[in-house]
Amino acid sequence: MKSLRLIFLAVLLGTSAFFSYKIYEQEKLNQALTDDLIELSDIKYGLFNVDEWKSVFADVIATKMNDFNIENTDEEALKKEISAFLEKAIDGFQKRYTESSGGGISGFFKKSISSMTGIFDQVKKDIPLFTDQIYEFLTGDNSQVMLKQYLESQLDAYTKDTFLATDYTVMNHIIKKHEGTDKVDTTTIIEGKITENNASKDIYNYAILAMFVIAVLMLFFFKEKNNAEFMLFTFYALLLLGLGVFLPMIAIDARISELNFPFLGESIQFKDQVLFYKSKSIMEVVELMMAQNRMDLFFVGGLVFLFSILFPLSKLIASTIYTFSEQMKKNKIINFLVFKTGKWSMADVFVIAMFMAYLGFDGLITEQLNQLQTLTKSTAVLTTNNSGLLFGFYAFTGFVLFSLFLTQKIKKT
Repeated sequence: MKSLRLIFLAVLLGTSAFFSYKIYEQEKLNQALTDDLIELSDIKYGLFNVDEWKSVFADVIATKMNDFNIENTDEEALKKEISAFLEKAIDGFQKRYTESSGGGISGFFKKSISSMTGIFDQVKKDIPLFTDQIYEFLTGDNSQVMLKQYLESQLDAYTKDTFLATDYTVMNHIIKKHEGTDKVDTTTIIEGKITENNASKDIYNYAILAMFVIAVLMLFFFKEKNNAEFMLFTFYALLLLGLGVFLPMIAIDARISELNFPFLGESIQFKDQVLFYKSKSIMEVVELMMAQNRMDLFFVGGLVFLFSILFPLSKLIASTIYTFSEQMKKNKIINFLVFKTGKWSMADVFVIAMFMAYLGFDGLITEQLNQLQTLTKSTAVLTTNNSGLLFGFYAFTGFVLFSLFLTQKIKKT
C-alpha cells in the first residue's frame, strides 16, 4: 500500500511538473504578446500622436467636404452674390486702372482710356456668363478635391514645424514580426493569438489546480509517511515556488478605454489609450531594482530576494536535510530554517501585500482617471483598469500554504 501510494505521489509530481512547464511556456508567450499589444495601444501612438490628430482632422475635412454640396443651396441667390462680387471687382479694377493712367509717362495711355472703357463695359455684359462658369466650378468634384488637398497640405506644414515627430521603430518592428499590414491589423492578429493561447492554457491551469488539491489532501489525510514521500512533497513545493518566482504575479494596466469629444460637428473618438502598464515576476522585480544605480532600490530588491526567494528555498533544503538525517534534526540552524523562518520570512505577508497593492492601485487609478470627466463638460471620458492577478501570484500563494502544511507535518513526525 505504501509503495502504491509512493508511486501515485511520484506520478502526481511528474504530471504537475509537465503541466507546470506547459504553463510556464504559455505564460511567457502571453507576456510577450501582451507587451506587443500594449506597445501598439500606447497613448504615444494615439491621443499624444500628432500624426493621429492629422489623420483625424483629415477625416473631418473629408466628411465636411463630402457634406458640402453647393448644388443644394439657393442657386439664384448664390449666382446673385457671385454677380455682385464680379461687378464690384471689375468696377474697382477699372477705377484703379483709370487713376494709374494719369501723369508722367503714363499720360501716354490716356488716349486709350476711352477704348478700355468699352472693354470694361463688354466684360460687365459677360458677368452672367462668368457667373455660370464660376458656379459650375464650385459645384464640380475637382474643386472639392483641390480644396481638401490644400487644407491637408497646410495642416502637414503646420504640424511639421510645430510638433516633434513620433518614432515608429518599435511599432514597425512589431507589425513586421506578426506579419500585419498596419497597427489595427496587427492588434487584431495579436489578440487572436492571445485568445488561442489562453484556450489551451486554461486546460493546464485547471489541471494544475486539481493536482494541487490532490497533493494537499494526501498531505493531510495520509498519516503514516516515509522519507521518500516527504522528499516528493518537498519537490512539489519547490515546483510551486519556481512558478511563483519566475512567472508574472500581477499586471497593472491603466488606460483610457474611450474618449469622445465634438469637433466641427463631428465626434472624435480615441479608444484603448494605454497610460501605464507593468507585468513583472518576483525575479524580474529583483533584477530591475538591483540594476538601478540607487542604494534604496538596491536595498529593497535585496530584501525582496531574501524574504521571497532565499528564505523559502533555504527552508525547503533544510526540510529535506531534517527529514533524511536524524543527526541534523538537533542542529539549531536546520531547526531555525525549518520551524522558525516560516513565522517571519514574510512570504505570506508578501503575498497579502501584493494583493492589497493590487486592490489599492486598482481603486487609485480608477478614481484619478475618473476625475478627467470634470475637466470639461464637452468631454466624455470613460476609464477602465485592466489590472489583474496572474498565475505567478496563485502559484506563490499555493507554495506558501503548502509549505506551511508541510512544516506542520514535519513537526509531528
